[in-house]
Amino acid sequence: MTALHAEAEAYLKMVADWQRENDLPPPRQMGAPRLRKTIREAILKMRPALPEMIVEERVIPARSGPLAVRLIRGVEQADDVLPVVLYFHGGGYVYGGIEESAHEACRLAERVPALVVSADYRKAPEKPFPAAVEDGYDALLWVYENARRYGGDARRLMVGGTSAGGGLAVAVTRLAAISRGPRIGLNYLFCPWLDLTMAEPSVKVFGQGYGLDRPDLDWFAAAYAGEAARDDPLLSPARHEPPANMPETAIVAAGCDPLVGEARRYSDRLMNAGVPVVHHEAEGMVHAFNVLLHFMPAGDAHLAAVEAAMRRV
Repeated sequence: MTALHAEAEAYLKMVADWQRENDLPPPRQMGAPRLRKTIREAILKMRPALPEMIVEERVIPARSGPLAVRLIRGVEQADDVLPVVLYFHGGGYVYGGIEESAHEACRLAERVPALVVSADYRKAPEKPFPAAVEDGYDALLWVYENARRYGGDARRLMVGGTSAGGGLAVAVTRLAAISRGPRIGLNYLFCPWLDLTMAEPSVKVFGQGYGLDRPDLDWFAAAYAGEAARDDPLLSPARHEPPANMPETAIVAAGCDPLVGEARRYSDRLMNAGVPVVHHEAEGMVHAFNVLLHFMPAGDAHLAAVEAAMRRV
């Protein structure tokens, strides 16, 4: 078994102490409203200072009604035509949002550099599958049609996200490939959730004590899947062959993550189908470490492979 990095171990202890000091039950026992409020307050209190960026808030039309997006670019790239990065945040399809993931979106805008469009989507259990996929695809269409107005080049379009956001990005990309929708140059995935059936052995190996426990995973999966079969290709793409025309994919997985096995399986499926893949495992890191670099700075070096693939686009 991969040993935890010292910084990851310290982070898990800090979270456990915070939960105990605030008398917090596990996520599955909080319920969605309390969980959203608790996580939001914690992130906004402890996240790093955001860099100075050019930020535009927009509400775009979607089939479900108005949908919030945030457009971000670096100050130094104010007049440049930039590649476009559509970003979907994590949170088990239950919590999280544009503001909670702002530091991650800003990091991508700075480092690629790119015009980042951080898109919200409806959350479970109030709005189960396929609500998030519908919102994600509508955001993709809007970005593809409107990027030029904001200094973006939709011919250099990347779609990705963290955890559940990574799974959502793959679902949106599958739909685009099947329906001959917008051409996507790259899927970039950080610790993606790609199998809601929890069939991979890594779920058992790392499903307790590594920051993302199996009972909570089951709760998130049930909330999001609703009445749909959990092995649906748009819920569990790691269990299915990829359709034709899937783009190059860059994946960074955490070595001590229940989801590490499905990232490997999905990478294998893509490679067997002839899709170019960059796959990197961050040894000793825990789930979604990419949004926790202020606690685990050693994780930063593990993002280089994905960021390099994004710059090539």
